[in-house]
Amino acid sequence: MFKFSLITFFVILFTSFLFISCGKRGEPVPPSLVVPAKIEDFQLDVDPGRQHLAWSIPTVNADNSKPVDLVSFIIRLKKLPVDHDSCLYCDEGFYDYLTVSSIKPSVGFVKRGTFYLPLPEVPFGYVYVFSVFSINSRGWSSEVSNKLAILSLPKVLPPSNLTCHPSASVVDLVWQAPLLPVYFNGEIRYRIYRRDLNDLNQTWKLITPEPVENPEYVDVGLVDWSAYAYVVTAVIAEQGSFYESDFSLLAKVTPGDYTPPDKLENFSAFYFQGSIQLVWDPSPAADLAGYRVYRREPVSGLDQVLAVLPFSTHEFYDTHILFGRTYHYRVTAFDHSDRKNESHSTREVSVTVK
Repeated sequence: MFKFSLITFFVILFTSFLFISCGKRGEPVPPSLVVPAKIEDFQLDVDPGRQHLAWSIPTVNADNSKPVDLVSFIIRLKKLPVDHDSCLYCDEGFYDYLTVSSIKPSVGFVKRGTFYLPLPEVPFGYVYVFSVFSINSRGWSSEVSNKLAILSLPKVLPPSNLTCHPSASVVDLVWQAPLLPVYFNGEIRYRIYRRDLNDLNQTWKLITPEPVENPEYVDVGLVDWSAYAYVVTAVIAEQGSFYESDFSLLAKVTPGDYTPPDKLENFSAFYFQGSIQLVWDPSPAADLAGYRVYRREPVSGLDQVLAVLPFSTHEFYDTHILFGRTYHYRVTAFDHSDRKNESHSTREVSVTVK
């Protein structure tokens, strides 16, 4: 009996092996746990008039493998009074605040590999602490990101009275600071944006990545006689939280050399050996190009340019004169700029030829 049972056992065992090797394969062994890489750059992104929570979308898994196969992001939140005694960055107190799809988000948007989520309003007297983690198609989550604490900040108005003062390749900007609430103890800075009006496709370009402290700025290296537009925003900050106002009213300007030489001094004119001699002190202007001599005709009264002289000459002889007539003279200086800026005229000097 025992011998028969043993033989029967081996026959059944052999038949089982044949069935396993020739029939349907069993379920595959689950792969090792592969989760998305941890989000390391969770931050507050500030643009004019708006704030976003922002983070780079993971492109690899935690083990550096691909594909990541993301499905969603979960934003965690902890709300604390400003005068709280508990730990700001402790893990306790967080809850799942929002789940957003990483493929077709119903809130927020993706731009150049970064996810932007509008920051919810933080009530006055509170600090909100956020973190985020991602979920893949298997339902496995990444490690939680760095924590981000954000204070409630007032929504300030943009700066006002923006004015621009052009000169050669330079524009000086000044503006008036906005009023701040009396309870706000943080700092205020400014960002300046510029747009080339000759380029119809150009958008506003931030020219001060580091906000400036004072309500003034000098923009250099510009193209003379090319039109530009400027706007300014106010940026307030307190304990790592930021808010940027909307744009100010724009100001348009065309840089270039608008400054003429100073008015010439000690101009005189007198009759001398058949001509009328004109003399004046040389102009000290560094960009002096020359002088223009004007004569007002005694009969017609018309004022015309009698001569254009180089900068090295500061006297002139008028030989085209007639006896018995009175001639009226004045002189100006002009520079090398494209506009040929001209100084104010000297006083008019009259000479009668006898």
